[in-house]
Parts: sequence; structure tokens; C-alpha cells
Amino acid sequence: MVMRLRRELFSIVLPLLVGTTGCVQGSIDDGVKPRPTTDTGGSNSSAGTSSSGGSGSDAGAGSLAGASTGDPSSPLLPARIRRLSNAEYENSARAVVGNSDAVTTDFAPDTRQGGYTVNDEQRVDSVLVKQISGAATKLAAEVRTKLDTLAPCSNPTTGGEACAKTFIQSFASHAFRRPIGDDEVQKLLDLFHVGADGATYADGIELVATGLLQSAGFLYLTEVGDGSAASQVELTPYETASALSYLVTAGPPDAELMTAASKGQLETAEQRSAVFTRLVSGADPSASRARVLRVIQEWLGTDRLADTAKDTQAYGAFAGLKPAMVNETGAFLQRLIEKKTGTVGELLGANWTATQDQGLTQLYGGTAAGDGEISLPQRRGILNQGAFLSVYAHASETGPVLRGLAIQRRLACQLVKSPSEIMLTVPPLQPDPTKTTRQRLNIHATDPECAKCHDAIDSLGFPFEQYDGMGQQQTMDKGQPVDSHSTVALGLDFDGDYADSNQLAAALAKSDRVRECFARNIFRASSGRSNTDVQAAEQAFVDYWRKVPAPAPDAAHPTPASAAEGNILEALRSVITSPNFTLRRAQ
Repeated sequence: MVMRLRRELFSIVLPLLVGTTGCVQGSIDDGVKPRPTTDTGGSNSSAGTSSSGGSGSDAGAGSLAGASTGDPSSPLLPARIRRLSNAEYENSARAVVGNSDAVTTDFAPDTRQGGYTVNDEQRVDSVLVKQISGAATKLAAEVRTKLDTLAPCSNPTTGGEACAKTFIQSFASHAFRRPIGDDEVQKLLDLFHVGADGATYADGIELVATGLLQSAGFLYLTEVGDGSAASQVELTPYETASALSYLVTAGPPDAELMTAASKGQLETAEQRSAVFTRLVSGADPSASRARVLRVIQEWLGTDRLADTAKDTQAYGAFAGLKPAMVNETGAFLQRLIEKKTGTVGELLGANWTATQDQGLTQLYGGTAAGDGEISLPQRRGILNQGAFLSVYAHASETGPVLRGLAIQRRLACQLVKSPSEIMLTVPPLQPDPTKTTRQRLNIHATDPECAKCHDAIDSLGFPFEQYDGMGQQQTMDKGQPVDSHSTVALGLDFDGDYADSNQLAAALAKSDRVRECFARNIFRASSGRSNTDVQAAEQAFVDYWRKVPAPAPDAAHPTPASAAEGNILEALRSVITSPNFTLRRAQ
């Protein structure tokens, strides 16, 4: 099957990208749908999430390559072919064409797995086919304006085919992220003649570029090996290069990485680790920073901030501050990694943030500390920033249930079933101008069926009541003092009594459970899978992650943390250096 998939994928230059089957019901509660996984310790089973996010639905059972039905006890991911996410398509197009304008702005949103846009069951339906075709047409028109650099030809009239062949060999190899065969060159030359014969050299080059930029070879990443029949598949060197590059930068391999692949220099963990270091610490680490930011945002769900709106009567300042909140997350994470500890602990427990927006600084009650950093002695970490607090709140009031579910599912990896899964109908919470939000939600404790879940959920959400629905501190609610005290009793290492969300965040920052949950989410974000048939692969990664030593010190990190100690970049490196990174199980 692996050989057939590879042959079908690359024998077609201009495929009709057919939509695949099915989708499951969209978001519930905090925007994620839980699924059971292996137990990670404590009194409850861990859980992943399967979020629709901005897409409105999750990928269903079908995909171009088909969902794996192999051995779920295998520590290996399945051999597969996956479609680029929208961000990956954008980055790939920019690397090949050098365009400056975005081309995926109007693309249908990615379907998600576990909240992550890297998803090996991404579909291509008829709407996306047209959008990809439009993007390819736009990009090819730009290629036409760059013939002198991309497809130079001193005499297009007599030497057009030779020039086109040179262009094809270079451009197609870059687009396909591997050397191309003579048969592929010939098919693309045939396409060139379709455009050029009776027209111009430029017309032929533009048609070739149009075809390549919507072809399966460009749109899909393969993890199928060389086609050898075996129960265990080893990625080709070029597949390894692409897997590594897209994991770190969400874009294709650069020339240096392609050269390493051609020389067989990606086989060992040490070789791949060296590439990781170059990509995240080189002259231009912006691509890797953007990729890490996307992982963190999708893990915590704060990427939904761009689509979050508030009732202007309740939160009139929100629309004006939202861009600053979006920028804050990126600036905070960049400073955390480059100038601070770079750990999950500081991500959750920092007493500072990074913004130059006066309105946001005023909202937080912060004090400028220089260089865009502000001190926040009374506000801890990313969970107490505007992005998280705004996303997990309603349009006109706070959302203790939303915030509690986010902590339980996303940071503790605990299974929380939706009401529909346990055959419960949840009536809407009735407004009452005489009661605080917490008082209204206390009705959960009076119903034994509701209390089974809400005792835990609400205990994690109530500490955040000190902040309103856009992250501004509040001391009164409906004319009564806000009560943010809570007792967390989940059987986990951050159980305890907390006066507010800052104390809770400090405990989460020190939690082994939270660090392990982060590692699981790094695996899910990187692998494109979070469903039950890769539980053993996820656990194999976590077992490896626990043992990876701390990196060598540098000027910014004289005593760096290891992956298991919460180092964010080292957790990502662990995926690449894992002994299973270059191996797949055959379907």
C-alpha cells in the first residue's frame, strides 16, 4: 500500500484534489472535545482534546491517504501522507516563489485534531480546491514577473525548451522538497509546451508554475519511505528533512538541510539535533519562533482571540485592546525563550509580561521595566493575561466553567466528558441581577450528576473570578465582593487551597503533571495525531522526553532546564531526536 500511495501521489502533476468523507460534531464547552488516552498518574485518566477551533469541525474518518487501522500498541506513528496546513502552505509558497503578499488569507480554516492545525486528516473539498487553484494562479503570475531570476533564458525563441527544463529541475525540486525524476521533468516539459506553443516562453513557465503550486507533490508531505515492503517503514532522507523542517519552522527545508539529506547526514539524533540548533538559533530564528508561538497558542486555545468578540456595553474597551493582547502573546513568548528561562514554569508563573501598549499596561496595573517589559507583581503568567482570560469568557460576563475546563483538559490532560456523552441536558444558566456569577454557578453543587464534573471544573475556574471577561481585575460583581478562593482536590500534585488565580498559576508552574501534559501536547502538535490509535507512540515519546539531558549552557541560559524540567524548545527538540522520529509503522 505504501508503494502504491507513493506512486499515485507523484505520478500526477495536476491532480484533482477530491474532498474526503465525514466530520464529527463541532466544539463543545471550552471549544474542545475530549478523548481518552493512557493514564498519566494521579486519580484520573489523562485526556486529549479534539477541537474544531476556527474550523467549525474536526476531520472525520477519511483522508487522502486514509486513516491508519494498524496496531495501536505500536510505538510508531503510521506511514501516511498529510496535507500542508494553511500556514505551512503559505510558508512553502513564500520559500519557493519569494512572494511578499499572503495567498491563504481566504482559505477555508484548517480542520484540527486536539486543537492543532497540523492534522494528518486534513481534507481538500471543492471549495478549497478552488482556493488553492486561485492561490497557485496568483503565485505563478508573480513567477512570471521574476523570469530573470527564476527562469532566465537568453534566447526563448530557440532555446526555450532547454531553459524551461533548467527551470523545472530547480523549481520543481524546490516545490517537491526532493530531487525529481526524468519522467516528472518530461511531464512538466509537456505542460510547458501546452502553455508556450503558439504563445510565449513566459506563458509556458507561468503554466508550469501554476501546475506545480497546486500539485499533490507540493501540497502534501509524505512519510512512506522508499516503498519497500516491511512492517516498519524508514523515512527517506528527504522525507526526514521535510519532517524536521516543518516541525521546527512550519516551512520547507532550506538548501543546507537539503544538502544534508543528500549526504545522509540526518540519520542520527546528534545530526538532527544540530540542525534543530541551527534553525532555532541561526541568523534568522523568526520562523522557528512563529512555529513555537503557534504551538503554545493552539495548546492553550488563545489563537481563538482573533475571532473573539465582546458585548460593547459590558466591555467597551476590548476591541481597542485586542490587537495589543494578540501582540503581547508573541512578544512575551519571544522574550521568555530568548532572554528568560524558556520554561513552561515561567510561561505559567512569570511576574512580568512584554507589551509597549499603554492601554494594556494600564489594564494590568503594570510598571514599565524597560525594553518593552512590564513588571506585574500581582499577576502571574500567561493564564492571567488578556488573551486567555478573554477567550475563556462570555461576551458579557466571565466564564468560570470555560476557564476551569481549559485548565483541566489542556494543562492537566484530564478527561472531562461533555454533557451529551453522559446523556445530560444542561439548561442555560439563568440571569439573576442579585447574584454573582459564582453564586449562580453554585447550583452545580446541588445536583449530584452535575457535581460529578463541576466540583473539579468550577474549583479550577473560580480562582479566575478576580478578572472580568476581558482580563481586567474586578473586586465587585453585581454589587457584591468577588470570591476567588477555591480548594482544588483532583488527586494531582497541584491540589490545594488558593486565594486566587495567581496562587493557582504559581502551583501549576511547579507541577510535574502540567509539564508532562505539555510534553504530550508537543507530541500531538508535532505528529498531527491525538486519537487513540497512537497512544503507545505518545507514551513512547513521553518516556524518552523524561530522560533527555539538559542542553549546554549559553550566555542567555547559564543553567538551562532539561525537557522534563519544562524547557519548551528542548521538548520540541526531543521530538526530533527521538529514536522513532524517522520510523513509521506500515498501514
